[in-house]
Amino acid sequence: MGKIGGFTDSRSAKQYRQIYARVRAQWPAGAEDHDVQTRFGRTHVIRYGQGPPILLVPGTGATAANWSPNAEALGARHTVIAVDTLGLPGLGAQTAPIRRPVDLALWLEDVLDHFDIDTAHVGGLSYGAWVSMQLAWHEPRRVESLLLLEPGGNSLGRPPLPSLPRFLRLLAVRTEAEFERFGRFVEGGWPNDPDRQRVVNFGMAHYRPSVPMIRYAKDAQVRRLHMPTLVLLGENSIVHDPRQVLDRVRSLMPDVEADIIDGALHPLAETHAGTVNDRILAFLTSHE
Repeated sequence: MGKIGGFTDSRSAKQYRQIYARVRAQWPAGAEDHDVQTRFGRTHVIRYGQGPPILLVPGTGATAANWSPNAEALGARHTVIAVDTLGLPGLGAQTAPIRRPVDLALWLEDVLDHFDIDTAHVGGLSYGAWVSMQLAWHEPRRVESLLLLEPGGNSLGRPPLPSLPRFLRLLAVRTEAEFERFGRFVEGGWPNDPDRQRVVNFGMAHYRPSVPMIRYAKDAQVRRLHMPTLVLLGENSIVHDPRQVLDRVRSLMPDVEADIIDGALHPLAETHAGTVNDRILAFLTSHE
């Protein structure tokens, strides 16, 4: 990966913005777009709702806009702060390398500081869940609670061997068609919204990412996540064995509510949005 992430050419960047706009249009009326300057570059943020803040980080290739199935429900009780991950496809502009996992924590701190938020509920899907854990390890006082949705493979659980060839192929063949095939594999045939799906596939095919790779969390690290934590796993996830992850977090995390959602796939914030929204809101209410 290069030191600075960016689109391969201006034409691809323009087409990407058009696809992104269609996904962004799925958010409720009143949602605001912000450009947040951080030490690593300009970050695009969508803000919606009122109440205690929730900072949401998307999975690899997804964006702030991809939280549209969750925004209205969560925004009814909370201020949703959804970010495009700097160093991955989005509307931001990276200007400095993000080399270490702790850099991701520093980046999120800059976003919180921009909005004068001292503490927030912090969470994400897949890679975004791993990014959220970086902030919890680096500056735990700023994390009211953790919301870990299908944490990325090799973060809390090891990827299953049958899935590895699919992951490795993406490192060699970075075309939109290949990312589309991988997406169908991850989603298990679930009929995803075509624009939300394409913003991921097109972005990953035409962007040079520059972010740290997920690193497996050792037992001692998992035990350090002392804040209230919600872990939601998909029964049919292809990035890890959900039962093994469930047993691990229940045995190691001091204050955790963890569950496997029946029939859910890896992108469960979209495929099972209603269930995920209800579980998040119930969890946050129980920790007010």
